[in-house]
Amino acid sequence: MSAFDQVLGKKLAPVDMQAVARRAADAAAVLIDVGTGQGKFILDAAREVPDRLCIGIDAVAENMAKSARSAGASVKKGGLPNALFVRAAAERLPGPFAGLADTLTVQYPWGSLMRIVSEPALDHLRSLRALCKDGAELSVLLNYSVFEDREYLDRLGMGDIVDPADNPDLEGVYAAAGFRITRREVIHGDPPIRSAWGRHLVRGSARTTLIIEAVAQENGTP
Repeated sequence: MSAFDQVLGKKLAPVDMQAVARRAADAAAVLIDVGTGQGKFILDAAREVPDRLCIGIDAVAENMAKSARSAGASVKKGGLPNALFVRAAAERLPGPFAGLADTLTVQYPWGSLMRIVSEPALDHLRSLRALCKDGAELSVLLNYSVFEDREYLDRLGMGDIVDPADNPDLEGVYAAAGFRITRREVIHGDPPIRSAWGRHLVRGSARTTLIIEAVAQENGTP
């Protein structure tokens, strides 16, 4: 496997960097969803705006296999030629996707990706910034219930993370990475962006979501 593999159902193929660049240049806009999980959000986004290139990136190819197979079907059978699924670790970004995103989303991340956006980890945030065009919009949704249960956070090995809703250093670290935070708010109820994992976490429950929205600053970290 290469560092960046396109998911084609159960098969993988190295990402064709030139083809990605051409598709991005031809698209009206580019959306990248990091930690995309099953990839249903990408399918919905691609279907909603056919001239937008929608790229889902996740470290686990198997999670995206079904959505990738659906996207790769013929258009007559509901295929979505503007949807692309890529197996890659967040720590290896941006790779061939540098400077492509008009919109970058991170929805209910877990493990290392959750630490990157909530701790926050400056070097890896810079890698996320490198995915973006100047002025791109960043939307992060965090399962805030995790941070309200410090014992559970300890069991995850993340007990050292300061509550990202109140962390006074969070905006400064994001700014150093090239993002200007425009919103940081805890909400209750259904997630504002469709994601199978997000619905599993919060829908029909008392769980809460922390929303972090930001803009990629001009002359940000390349």
